[in-house]
Amino acid sequence: MTPLNAAEHKSLIEQMFRLRARQFANRRNWRVSVEDGREIDYFDTLDPTYVLVSNDAGILVASLRVLPTTGPHMLADVFRDIMAESSVIRHPLIWESSRFCIDPAVARNYGPDGINMVTREVLHGLFSLARDCGVQNVVSVYDLMVERILRRAGCLFDRIGSVVEYDDGLLTTAGLFEVSDEVIDRLTSMRKPERLLEGV
Repeated sequence: MTPLNAAEHKSLIEQMFRLRARQFANRRNWRVSVEDGREIDYFDTLDPTYVLVSNDAGILVASLRVLPTTGPHMLADVFRDIMAESSVIRHPLIWESSRFCIDPAVARNYGPDGINMVTREVLHGLFSLARDCGVQNVVSVYDLMVERILRRAGCLFDRIGSVVEYDDGLLTTAGLFEVSDEVIDRLTSMRKPERLLEGV
């Protein structure tokens, strides 16, 4: 979903901000700003692209945000400690993915490998979109627990930064993810699609 078609999906966008508030502030106790039940930050004002997954009833199940690394992005401007020994990533063919979020109350189907099927679905949307736009890599900040899930889901990536503690014990780092047909095939092999809305 891009700024060009965001008006068509106001309900899902509203659900996304509320889901982020529930998951990041209420459930995980991240130090994020919540107003009127919505978690919205500066980067949401930069006309990002969102990858959204909803079910047949129009209920948002998962979401993530995509920004070009040529402008402001979280790894460069919020989590600079992670890249203390490396250069800030700014490249026209590298995107940043952030605010990855799943609603566990709705997304309850798991594959034989223990990975939530909606996790695989939203990742499939991200990497398919990136490939179709000619993007070579995706960079993302994540905690170490999520790193294991991403590898098991089929993502190919290298850790590129230090492990830094944020939010009273959250061990956080960053990875550079490969965008390729191989990755998309890995994600597709166990995929059971929900309703995917992605930016184009």
